[in-house]
Amino acid sequence: MKRYAIIAAIALLPLWGWLRAFAWFDPVRFCRIHIDVELLEGDRVPIRAAIALVRREDPLAYHALCRWVDRIKEERQCDAGDPQADPRLRGQPVLAPGAVDSLLLRAREAPGCYVRGSRIIVLRRAPEGGGGPALVRERADALKRLAGYSQAFWSGGTR
Repeated sequence: MKRYAIIAAIALLPLWGWLRAFAWFDPVRFCRIHIDVELLEGDRVPIRAAIALVRREDPLAYHALCRWVDRIKEERQCDAGDPQADPRLRGQPVLAPGAVDSLLLRAREAPGCYVRGSRIIVLRRAPEGGGGPALVRERADALKRLAGYSQAFWSGGTR
């Protein structure tokens, strides 16, 4: 029996390392969120710190994040506001072209965005030299807000 326990521990160690390296993993609350960043340019540490801050400060938002978000991506800008991704902007005669451009610009400059109809949150990459507690706070606030959007979509609040 002891031999099998040692073999199981050795087999689970790489799995645990893989989950910790590429995802947020909280086995107590059954939470796993994959974190996608650029291999050479991205940094998972501020995203992990933001998730940890949400977990400490707002348990309801953390529950929504774990339940309704599967993946957090870090990109240079939020392209989820692209007309192909947002049906409110696609083919609506009510919005003038200038209004669409300003909406797209605002979406691309946002700290994060939710890809409607998915369980993906996109966070904007930190500027060069930017970081620290202000970045973690901004991302934590964005994660709370965007997890709420995902929850609203998937629980039938908005479609």
